[in-house]
Amino acid sequence: MSDTDDNHSDDGQQPAPQLAHDGPQTGIKGVLADYRQHQREQQQERRRLQEQKAAAPHIAAPQAHEQTMFSKSDSESDSEPDSDSDLEEILNEYRTQRMAELNMRDATPTEYVEIVDAQAATDTYIAVLLVDGCTTSQRLEKFIRAEVGSFLNTLFLRVPARDCGFTDPHVIPIILVYQHGELKHNLVRVVGQFSDSHDFGQHDVAQLLGRVLS
Repeated sequence: MSDTDDNHSDDGQQPAPQLAHDGPQTGIKGVLADYRQHQREQQQERRRLQEQKAAAPHIAAPQAHEQTMFSKSDSESDSEPDSDSDLEEILNEYRTQRMAELNMRDATPTEYVEIVDAQAATDTYIAVLLVDGCTTSQRLEKFIRAEVGSFLNTLFLRVPARDCGFTDPHVIPIILVYQHGELKHNLVRVVGQFSDSHDFGQHDVAQLLGRVLS
């Protein structure tokens, strides 16, 4: 059954790979390994120069190495974070970003219809109709992207509302929820479901998605 009656206009695992390497690695763990190896090499070089300077103070020290994407100051290098919690935090941010990229994609109105029709019998889809450059649409999209990782069996489609013929600010943004080929929820002016249609937060969006997908 559709929820149109609720929508009023509102103004308002695999083991970790070996970190030893002979060249640049790919992936988040590879980047971290290269970064740490680079810092170790820099520290060894500094110690070598300090020993050389102490043994022969009249010899001018060589010029500093060219800065690279991994270069840091001595104080930053000496206090390099190397704990499991630091790595876990970086990996969690990376996973969240990748999940948003995989579970929410841009689609034209034609692509949106084709995707829903092709997989309607088995999958759940949420079409989010937004307006580019609209503050409310941008806010809603940001919070939806932060939540898509909690709904691994749902594909989110970002569809330009204007391409679908919607331009009335009292109508958009719109969320359409499809399950097993049926339109279950048609949330016109979806921000009207929140207590504050302008200053809603991620918690409000999470609650809404949990309700319509339960």
